[in-house]
Amino acid sequence: MKDTKSKEPVLVGPQLAVQRYLDDLLQEGTSEPSVDDLDALEVTVGETTSVEPEPVDSNLVDSELVDSETGLSEEELSSLDASFKDFEEAISAQVDGLSLDSEGVSIIQPEPEPEPEPEPEPEPEPEPEPEPEPEPEPEPEPEPEPEPEPEPEPEPVKKISRTDPLPWATGRFECLLFYVGGLKLAVPLVELGGIFQSGKDKLTSIFGQPDWFMGVANVGEFNLRTVDTARWIMPNHYEGEMKDNFKFVIQLDRTDWGVACERVAEAITLEPSQVKWRSDRSKRPWLAGTVIDHMCAILDVQGFIELLDDPQNGFKNTQK
Repeated sequence: MKDTKSKEPVLVGPQLAVQRYLDDLLQEGTSEPSVDDLDALEVTVGETTSVEPEPVDSNLVDSELVDSETGLSEEELSSLDASFKDFEEAISAQVDGLSLDSEGVSIIQPEPEPEPEPEPEPEPEPEPEPEPEPEPEPEPEPEPEPEPEPEPEPEPVKKISRTDPLPWATGRFECLLFYVGGLKLAVPLVELGGIFQSGKDKLTSIFGQPDWFMGVANVGEFNLRTVDTARWIMPNHYEGEMKDNFKFVIQLDRTDWGVACERVAEAITLEPSQVKWRSDRSKRPWLAGTVIDHMCAILDVQGFIELLDDPQNGFKNTQK
């Protein structure tokens, strides 16, 4: 039969040194003196106190002190020293091996990982396009100005019978006195269109008109057809040229007819009873009556206008 004894593992090198060191420590820790040994030591010490000391070698004392302090023999100490030496050699060998390994490790270093490529910078976001400016709202068309209402046409003057009394003569009325060729005349203010300064230089003559027509007087905003009043009223008694002497033109109502005069006097107020009225104005329709107190003739303006507009008087027959 084969030997079945267990084979102890063979320790070599550093492992053997470490094992010896540990065994020595265990032996040192467990080799404490017993109580009997201590009692024997005390007896020995007591007995020796009565004996005179003998000279002792100092080297021997030192070695004994060392042995007594450690409790180990010289052989044990030498064995321990050898164990320490083996331990140190094992440690140094292990350290050398580790250093060689570290050198190998340091020599064979892994290739450095490639640095990651830098991330591309993000492209700047495009600036938003500016919003288009809103188109200006079209200006509102101006409202058309209302057409001016046409001025109402003057109502045609109702013709009055030449035997009826004049409407403005039924009560108190006012008149303007003016002079023509030494004759004083009066025109009712209610039928007076206006008084304008004029003269020969403001007249425009028109060829082919009757003698009593002096021309067109450009006065203010009007072009008034101007009548030689003296020649019209007393054609057989007036000697002179009104065209060279007149200074004013009196507009008859709102028409474009005017009578020339040399001087404008004053306005007077009359009562119907102060006037000697004509009962029939068929002849000389321009004359309404006379005022005895002022020795003047009052014009019938509407009768005068009708007479001037009559084609038989020659003015309109020659005008084309």
